[in-house]
Amino acid sequence: MRNIFDSHAHYEDAIFGEDCWPVLDGLQRQGVSRVLNCCSDMGVVPRVLEIARRYDFVWASVGVHPHWTPETPADYLDGLRRAAQDPKVVAIGEIGLDYFWDDPKDLQMRIFCEQMELARELGLPVIIHDRDAHQDTYQVLERYRLPGVVHRFSGDLDGLRRVLDLGMYVSFGGDITHPQYRDMPLKAIEHTPLERILLETDAPYATPYAQGQRRCDSSMLPEVVEVIADIKKISCQELCDITYQNACRAYHIPE
Repeated sequence: MRNIFDSHAHYEDAIFGEDCWPVLDGLQRQGVSRVLNCCSDMGVVPRVLEIARRYDFVWASVGVHPHWTPETPADYLDGLRRAAQDPKVVAIGEIGLDYFWDDPKDLQMRIFCEQMELARELGLPVIIHDRDAHQDTYQVLERYRLPGVVHRFSGDLDGLRRVLDLGMYVSFGGDITHPQYRDMPLKAIEHTPLERILLETDAPYATPYAQGQRRCDSSMLPEVVEVIADIKKISCQELCDITYQNACRAYHIPE
């Protein structure tokens, strides 16, 4: 397979460390044409920008993940605004809500909405994290009505309809290869138009099932491609080509 676009990865993560460079160096030889490296907190913004600047095929987003909201400095919006001026930054994210952990919900909501306001101010799409917070997440998305992506989509079919009605994209990763996680994501894939689907790894997380406990990276996306292509009854290469074009549109990147 070729023309693979990993629409959501975290090569700045400490799990990669300095090993991110040899991994990234080899991706294009393995069919990965582009990567969106997604930010999680203010502390890694410099690393996210360093990675994107070093590789022509890597783009970046900047934002604060809900899990890191308690550690977010008061002037974080100014920092994000400055970072977003870099030409390799194409989105605000990942941002959203995560009710799986005990991070304060009111703080998560405030920082989520502030970043939605920033994305609207800057004219950038958003990358949404939604874990066990579906209804609150959808209400915020419907309030702001911004373009973007709901990554590792995990909602039900009604939630999918609400997201698609907003014109947003949904992305799927290694979760869909795990037997214990497959039911609703596979239904969501079945009901999502091809022109709204993106591929992602969430590397170094969400490793495909067949890879066991290995650290995930973008070279593992063919296993995700095979599952989605089978559901959609198209070839793997056709799916790669379509999702590549989708990601370019989602992030306003020239093809």
